[in-house]
Amino acid sequence: MLQTLERLERILEIASDEGISVRCEWLGGVRGGLVRLGKTPILFVDESLSVPDQLDQVRDSLTLLDWTESEWWNEMSSLLELDSEQDH
Repeated sequence: MLQTLERLERILEIASDEGISVRCEWLGGVRGGLVRLGKTPILFVDESLSVPDQLDQVRDSLTLLDWTESEWWNEMSSLLELDSEQDH
């Protein structure tokens, strides 16, 4: 579980550094994810979910973005891999 939490925290840190506003909110299981308010991307993370489910939610949202121009491209592509056996 600690590995999963560390992975989630690092993904959120990179997303924030890339200009994505990260909002961790208690959404009660209502779908979170990536939205845009004007030109500002906002990532809603549902704190009512377990950490592995939060990680899945974040990865589902952030894999839609093109990270190839990011200075963290290599790290982010590794963090966003959908290898669930590493996380559970």
